Amino acid sequence: MTALLQARLDEADRVLDEAIERSLFGTDPMSIAKSPPGAGKTFLVECAATVAVGAPAMRVVIVTPGVSQLYDVAKRLLEYRLPRLELAHAKHRVLPQNLVGRIASSNGWAANLNIGPGILVTNVHLLASYLHVLGPNSFDLMIVDEAYQLAASDFLPVSHLATRVLMVGDPGQLDPVNSVDTANLEAGEHKIHWSAPAYVLNRFPDTPVYGLPVTRRLPPDTSDLIQASFYPDLPFTSVVDPADRRLRFRLAGLVPGIDRALDAIAAGQSLVAVTVPGRPPAHEEADTEVAAVMAHLSDHILTRQGEWVGHRLLTESDIGCIDPHVIAGGAISDALRQRRRGSIRVDTVERWQGLQMPISIVRHPLSLPARPKGFDLEAGRWCVALSRHQIGCVIVARESVTELIDDYVHTCDTVAAGARDTTWSGFQAHRTIWQSLRDQDRVFAL
Repeated sequence: MTALLQARLDEADRVLDEAIERSLFGTDPMSIAKSPPGAGKTFLVECAATVAVGAPAMRVVIVTPGVSQLYDVAKRLLEYRLPRLELAHAKHRVLPQNLVGRIASSNGWAANLNIGPGILVTNVHLLASYLHVLGPNSFDLMIVDEAYQLAASDFLPVSHLATRVLMVGDPGQLDPVNSVDTANLEAGEHKIHWSAPAYVLNRFPDTPVYGLPVTRRLPPDTSDLIQASFYPDLPFTSVVDPADRRLRFRLAGLVPGIDRALDAIAAGQSLVAVTVPGRPPAHEEADTEVAAVMAHLSDHILTRQGEWVGHRLLTESDIGCIDPHVIAGGAISDALRQRRRGSIRVDTVERWQGLQMPISIVRHPLSLPARPKGFDLEAGRWCVALSRHQIGCVIVARESVTELIDDYVHTCDTVAAGARDTTWSGFQAHRTIWQSLRDQDRVFAL
């Protein structure tokens, strides 16, 4: 490791230590830790929780937006020696097999879950449903994991249950899902549909914020582009050693376009694009030609015996396909099965959030026959899709994406007056990334 990378790692550790120190022992009752993709935010949650149950002997509750997240946190905490570790989930839930017999669990609330030093892991909806038996300061510390996925409307009812609160999350990922029209809320004083950290900072701008300054997942060229496009208020750099993220093929490639893109990744360009001629079909929910190209790319990486240098030959589990839409993703799965690669995972952005894999194949959300909508332009969805890879990401798009971006005209009536225009910020991110790839000759036409 170079001296520069070591210095960056040391600075990241310093910020992590300061965030834990201030959130546990400082004078502020609430603090926020902002994390870029792959910065180690779950490790921060683990460290803060384990320190809190040590010398301070705190009663800690770790709150997650969803159930799958609480199971993941609980599994990680099993690696520590803790005075008490318990899990609470809904009455109808069944523990995942990898937790059975390894952790004390409760279906619903049990009276002794917050007695004595230790850690309780639960999700916000379970906690909110037992407010009638919980009073203020039932816990000494509440850690909100994946806080930017949690709406303020869900956090506020449980916020009084702990003396101190530490929120940890990625501000560039998908916003919380709201099942109602939030246009009027955007222009209101209390933006309870925003993420919990965004709401708190809007209401209490002096709340301490700690920005984790590195990504340990993304290679430097991807990190630079992602930071500039999605994280203007969170400076960070990559501490990935490019020598440790090298892709090598044991067999040469003979397919124009596709092999040029794969060879570019092997040469050190971690983010590239492949364009399919023409426009998407106008009246189809799935673009079968794009799906076939994504399947071809996935299969070709394995056929050419792609190797993560110094680690292993790549297998189907090392490749992931990301598509914004379920039906379009189904077309990719069909194309993979036809190539006998059915074990390669295909899923939506929401399902991939929080995960990583060596190689990702991503369908460009603006490969559309018509004018893009807010869903297609959402910055968080695009950010998640482009930040899952450890070695390389191939974007697959129709060549018409260039024209669509160049000709896009944004209307000013998409949001209420005075509200954030997330559609416009999403378009700006799309334009920046696509233009950067074109300027660097990273777009390969089929």
